[in-house]
Amino acid sequence: MGIRVFCFHIIIACLCVAGSAEHVFAVNLHFEGGNRKTQVFYSEGSSKGWSAVMMGKVISIGSREDAHKKELFRVAQDRSKITVRLYKREGIKEGDELFVVNKRNLVVGRINVKVVFQSYSFGPMLVGYGNYKAVNIGDNVVRRAEEEYSQYAFIYTARGRYFEQNGDPGRAIEHYKKAIQHDRGNPEAHLALGLVYLKDNMIPYAFKEFSEAYQRINRLYDREDKYTLLKSLVETRYRQVYEYSAPSTLRKRYIDDGIRYAGEALELYPDSREVNLYLGMFYYKNPDADDVKAKNQFLKVIELDAMNTDAYVALAELYRKHNNSVKARFYAEKALKVDPYHQRARQIINLTD
Repeated sequence: MGIRVFCFHIIIACLCVAGSAEHVFAVNLHFEGGNRKTQVFYSEGSSKGWSAVMMGKVISIGSREDAHKKELFRVAQDRSKITVRLYKREGIKEGDELFVVNKRNLVVGRINVKVVFQSYSFGPMLVGYGNYKAVNIGDNVVRRAEEEYSQYAFIYTARGRYFEQNGDPGRAIEHYKKAIQHDRGNPEAHLALGLVYLKDNMIPYAFKEFSEAYQRINRLYDREDKYTLLKSLVETRYRQVYEYSAPSTLRKRYIDDGIRYAGEALELYPDSREVNLYLGMFYYKNPDADDVKAKNQFLKVIELDAMNTDAYVALAELYRKHNNSVKARFYAEKALKVDPYHQRARQIINLTD
């Protein structure tokens, strides 16, 4: 009877502990040594390794649940699933590639991350697939250092966009700069920072960031991002030349830059009204003006946007330059139909009376 009572109390105590632990999270895996950077190698005799960052430790090895679908013989799928306890979850997502290294820092397995989750008992964890015949429990899991830094850059860039969208450009700039600290060549962060500067009319700072992004434009995988970068380069060069009076020694170079960037942008989006207009202005205002090309660009803008007063007025100016008062008046009147208060269009009409 005493044993039964004792067992009963043990069971009740366990249930109470389990119930009270329901909302308690485990402490994250702690890395001993401070610096998680290390050097790893593919073979014992290799003298040249590559930089990596410790991400966690292997805690179990098993077989994939879909083994019977993937292989004719189940045995071929033994040790094909791995569970890893992570130092931190941030920056790891499904589809990422990680590596397992043994105590001698030799690569013994590759991980294709399947799922990342939070465990009540072990904190952040992941499950991945691969071949783990040479892997042991307790082996370290690493990621290439450049990929780790790129992931942090992605996170800080996303945070910067959040603050920017919520009306806090100062915090946005702070996070974009942190992203660049983690990955100095990250074009998304440079582009985002440049756009904040451009919005605040900090043109030299904006162009510097856009130039950094342009050097690594191939790392921009989104077509829209590439176009935005090129359009922004066109705009900053235009404003440097015609709004901020660039030194005469630099004007020709800036104009040539603007025309080149515009050409690249139009390869992506030939029907961009903004870039076609900027390109027309570069041709028209260039010391070595090409009025025919300028006219064709302005006509292209009107074809795309029949309400574009800037293109109508530019054509009016162009024809007035060539003493064609009829055409100049025609396009100025077109502009006034769209905007009856357009001062320059009215001035051109008065000059052609």
